[in-house]
Parts: sequence; structure tokens; C-alpha cells
Amino acid sequence: MAIVIDAMDLLHDGRINGFCLVSSDSDFTGLAARLRREGAKVYGFGEKKTPDCFQRACDSFISLESLLPRKPALKPLVVPPSIPPNSKALKPPSAAVPILAKALSQIESEDGWALLGPVGQQIPKLFSDFDIRTYGLSKLSSLVRKTGAFEIDENNGPMRIRRAKRWNPTPPGRQVQDLNQPAGSSARQRSS
Repeated sequence: MAIVIDAMDLLHDGRINGFCLVSSDSDFTGLAARLRREGAKVYGFGEKKTPDCFQRACDSFISLESLLPRKPALKPLVVPPSIPPNSKALKPPSAAVPILAKALSQIESEDGWALLGPVGQQIPKLFSDFDIRTYGLSKLSSLVRKTGAFEIDENNGPMRIRRAKRWNPTPPGRQVQDLNQPAGSSARQRSS
């Protein structure tokens, strides 16, 4: 209870405009919501098991596990180059498409294009627990490219994106094998 009183005193003192709450339970959900209503930025930190209500009450929530270095495997693994080690914990880039599309839909222009910077700023407002590292990447631009779900324009300055007219959820560079065709034949050969 004392921390809540101290936080409100600091908020109304006017010298602080942001708070960091470190918790993995929902005890501080009310405090986070109240601080945000009063105009303060609230950054939450906690374990992945932290309840969604606390994560959503923060402007940005960062999982502590994503801040820790990955533990190296005890014995070397032979892994194909396209699959990073410890990929079980990583989400595929295609899992980010709904998040990116929602953020894009809130800021896109009449022609559907939007600068990537504002899209990146919109994501934590909509999904406070979004963390690019859960996809094994460090840049939003890399994630957008890897999804294959967006058209990219970098010709006139900063990167702009829009939804691809036809999105194939198959990762770039991979082809889907039609199970009705023998291996090595193509749809073009079959139709002739």
C-alpha cells in the first residue's frame, strides 16, 4: 500500500512522468491503470507468466526472460541454417502478421502505405507485451521482411509498408509442395 501512496505523491509532484513497475502478478494492475489515466508512462517488467491484465495496464510490458542471454546448448546441435538454435521458444515471423496489420490499419493513408516508424510506435499502444526478440530478430524492418505479408518501399527515404495484395504464409524462398502433383513437376506443366 505504501508504494501506491508514494507513486501517487511522485506523480502529483510533477517532476516524474514515467514509472517502472516490476511484478509478475496482478497486484499493481490498478496502480498501472491509474498512473496511465493521469498521463504518466508506465513500463512493466515481469516473467512470461505475468497475468494479461497487468501487461495490458502498462504502456509497454517487457518479459524478463527476453532480457536474459540465451543459454547455450550443452552439446553442439546440427541445425539447418534457416532454423536458429533454441527456436522452440521463438515465434515464427508469420505470427506477427496480425499485430503488424492491426497497427498498420490504424495509421495507413488512402493508398495503404505507412512509414514503418509510426507503425512501430503504434504496436506497443495496441500490444504492450510485443517484443521483437520473441521472433529471434532485433529490428522491426527485419521482421516485416521475413513475414512476406507486406509490400516494402525504400526508394523515397524511410521505409514504407502496406499489406501485400496476395500474401502467402510460406516463408520467402520456400515453395509449397502440391500434394496432388509428383515431386519436381509444376502447376504450369500440369495445365499444358
